[in-house]
Amino acid sequence: MSWGLVIVGGFLITALAQLAACIAAFRYSALAGILSFIVPGYLFFALKRSGAYWPVIGTWFGGVMAVVVGTIALS
Repeated sequence: MSWGLVIVGGFLITALAQLAACIAAFRYSALAGILSFIVPGYLFFALKRSGAYWPVIGTWFGGVMAVVVGTIALS
């Protein structure tokens, strides 16, 4: 298994979850959608209001964990 692919896949999953959070936050307001796209931590606050918190955040944390595991395995 190539751990580099795990890292790149983790970044891809995290970026797609960030985009999904942005789209879900746009349902609440346009400002929340833009801020959740630009500011990574803002998606936690914006998604609580939009109702799509756990599916998106779970995917986001899964991508972050893939990056962490791949980085530790490569070291």
